[in-house]
Amino acid sequence: MPASFPEDLADHVHRQLVSRRESPPSVKLLTKLFEMLYFASLKREETQPISCRVAFIDRKRPDPKPPKRIVSDRWRFFPLSDDLPLTVRNLVKLSTAVDPWASTLAVDADTTGKLRIWGLIDQSVHYSTFVVKEAASGPEMPGMFQVLIQGPGEISVYKSYILLGSLKQDSLVKGQQIVFQSGPVHSKLLTSIKDFQRRVRKEVGDKLYYEREHWNASIEDNWISALCRILIGIHKYQHGGAVLISDQNTGLNPKYSLNYDRLADALFRTSVLSVKHTAYSDRIFEEYLDKEADEIPTGLYLDESVAGTDLNDTNDELTGCVRFLASLSRVDGLIWLDSHLRLKAFGVEITVREDPAKVVIAQNSKATITKNLSLNQYGTRHRSMFRYCATHPSSIGFVVSQDGDVRAITTTGDRVVLWDNVRIQSLRNARILPSE
Repeated sequence: MPASFPEDLADHVHRQLVSRRESPPSVKLLTKLFEMLYFASLKREETQPISCRVAFIDRKRPDPKPPKRIVSDRWRFFPLSDDLPLTVRNLVKLSTAVDPWASTLAVDADTTGKLRIWGLIDQSVHYSTFVVKEAASGPEMPGMFQVLIQGPGEISVYKSYILLGSLKQDSLVKGQQIVFQSGPVHSKLLTSIKDFQRRVRKEVGDKLYYEREHWNASIEDNWISALCRILIGIHKYQHGGAVLISDQNTGLNPKYSLNYDRLADALFRTSVLSVKHTAYSDRIFEEYLDKEADEIPTGLYLDESVAGTDLNDTNDELTGCVRFLASLSRVDGLIWLDSHLRLKAFGVEITVREDPAKVVIAQNSKATITKNLSLNQYGTRHRSMFRYCATHPSSIGFVVSQDGDVRAITTTGDRVVLWDNVRIQSLRNARILPSE
């Protein structure tokens, strides 16, 4: 496959924006912007890797379509007293002050076509927390598009929550694999998810559970989000890691055995409390507020208030559990979870030595389009996961590479399948254009 460059990303993003009826800058200007960010990503500042986000936003019309109601935590732009030329040097210097988790640089082009850094945008933290699944909703982002330095030699272009494209070293990535929504990985996880849904339904009762039609889908999303958040946590450490979901203990050599079921318990209680709190709130609105009743029963109000407080506390507990589990990846060896997301051990070595007969890489989530691959293309962490999944077909492995890629591995039929570039964040793929 031929190497790709910032110009290729610029051409792809330009066409994506035009297809969305935007009036993007020229491919030449986009190329200059992406080159600056790409080259800056290869630098370091005070031994730290460079990371920042920029929004291409017209300073003359920075907020052309504001919502009717401006919430307190919505982003605002703050112009610099003197704008700066967009150069690699300036990007590197400013990156230490502009953490992409919390803020964004505002960039546009002057009348001569030169790129300028003209301001800073705050409140990006709310976008960031939603993307990594730590919030239930997120705000819109400013500008025509945003560009994020993900790591050395890796930049990604977004339109709010839509991934327009990425350049990873010399590869152009147009989308991510959605293995958690469909395909063999999703099907294998669904067995445990359905059992989880039955337990929640039994706890709250059929009446409350079926008052809203979305609870099966919402609880499935919460379950999958918990797993994705562990992978996101491992990804943040930038040293690589692996998670194995398996109920089999053969072929594994745990260095540290530890039964930790708090994540599973917190996830269950969060789901139960969500159903109860929603039911109480619905009843208050439908039976009292909508009818403009003079009074709300004290007991019902207390039930809703207590359930809401407990739900917030349990969501915080869930966050703590996720970060606790992700931190275990810093030890050599994989994290071993059973099919109910209960930790069995960490620092685990796979002892299976027999190579699988056939390994393929999937081109779509359902693995209906695949290509053969050689085991020699991958390192020890991947090869050992191939071997284990071939020996234990019900298992699912996730490998987080040091370069940031997240890959899923499982057996389907007579072959081991690998999905590259798996989506773990709250993002969507841009529609692939017909010419691509």
